Amino acid sequence: MDKDTGKQRLMYIAYAAVVVCGLILAAVVSLFLNDTVSDSAATNGSGYSDEEAALVEQVYAIAAPYYEASVETSFAGKQIGRYFTDHKSGHARMVAEKSVEVGETIRQAVNSGKLGQNKSDGHVAFVADIDRKTLIGAAISHDMGMCGQGYALNELKGEDGKTLKDENGNKLYVMTDDDHYSMHPIDIAEFGDVRSSHSMNSALILLINRDNYKALGYSDEGIDKMAIECMAHSKSNSGVLDLNSQDNWKDCFDRIDSLVAAYNAEHGDSPISFDRTRFENDIHKMGIIASETLALRVGDVSRDSWPEAEAQSGEAVHIDKSTVNNHGGSIPDEVADAVITIGDNNDPVDGEKDKQVHVGEQNVRENHTILSDDGTVTHVISIYDGCLAPKCTQQAIDDHIGEFYSARDEEFTVRVEFDSFDASDADYFRESYEEFRMQAAQDYDNVSIIYPWDE
Repeated sequence: MDKDTGKQRLMYIAYAAVVVCGLILAAVVSLFLNDTVSDSAATNGSGYSDEEAALVEQVYAIAAPYYEASVETSFAGKQIGRYFTDHKSGHARMVAEKSVEVGETIRQAVNSGKLGQNKSDGHVAFVADIDRKTLIGAAISHDMGMCGQGYALNELKGEDGKTLKDENGNKLYVMTDDDHYSMHPIDIAEFGDVRSSHSMNSALILLINRDNYKALGYSDEGIDKMAIECMAHSKSNSGVLDLNSQDNWKDCFDRIDSLVAAYNAEHGDSPISFDRTRFENDIHKMGIIASETLALRVGDVSRDSWPEAEAQSGEAVHIDKSTVNNHGGSIPDEVADAVITIGDNNDPVDGEKDKQVHVGEQNVRENHTILSDDGTVTHVISIYDGCLAPKCTQQAIDDHIGEFYSARDEEFTVRVEFDSFDASDADYFRESYEEFRMQAAQDYDNVSIIYPWDE
């Protein structure tokens, strides 16, 4: 056994020990939980029933060691991990609340006839049967793979060493002789592997912890479903670019099967399992997964932010707004001279992408997903300052729109609101947002953008 494999096994043992201790009390409470939660259950102010609030804490007891490890992983190797946006426990809790909110909106939209009407062959239609219990479990668990445990897909390279892509620009991957995706163990020093593969490895960790989730009252089918949703919360890592495509979901299941095979090849004494047949042979169950995955994707991107928001390392990121070129006209020009620092020592954040993400996301105050009067699913994004780095802010908004675009056969609305829009040349910023709307209409033809000046 080589050094890296030995370290990974020690990590598994350490994680398991902490998880078991955390679950002793949780398992007692879980005896009172059912497989689904009544819509009429009394809520506690968070949108959860009391049983759901208890479930959040129980699932978090399983996930906590992995989220704690993800902070240390962010410091390993390349500094990009330190600057990455927050994917820790607080984010997971926020995602759970947002996902339940989105899930309930999807349920209402299906019941109103605005979603789920396409029943054609090869199509996965949205359904109203959102299972809040599995949605909460997947949401709390969805970023456990940021700890750096698990595997990454082997990209197919050309003679020039560059990754090959298909006609749609999607990466191609190496296949084994038994038609599995070829994989390699994660090297935490390569944070790109950790980041790009974290959804797949969240699914892996969930399957490794099957017995712990069963102690909370989840069925084997529910656990497999949560693993699928953890995997599918990333479009690229899962292969599910279109939630309504049966072919995309088949590819996702192929990847999970390959993941299980890779893990079992190294852990023959403690194999894991995954049963895809429960779902791919039942179009209604597939509709539930598609519906819950959209809720999770939107919940995941709906990070309410604030000045000095934390990065993945747990350190605050400070933006000197006076150094941002609000009239730059492009992302590179807006952030070229921006002074952005991280942590108590005010270490500089220099990368253009890191600057763009933090400037844009820290300008997004709040997000909610509601049902409009005509029954359309509407995502409301509140921006602090409409005249701060419009291109960076628009890219943050674009990330939200892209999640709705992953339900290609449905229609959605995104409403952008501004706490302030104060500038002597306010027309410059309105024109910038109008240009963004025109481009988004071309890129995402199933999403309409509404601004305050439209009303």
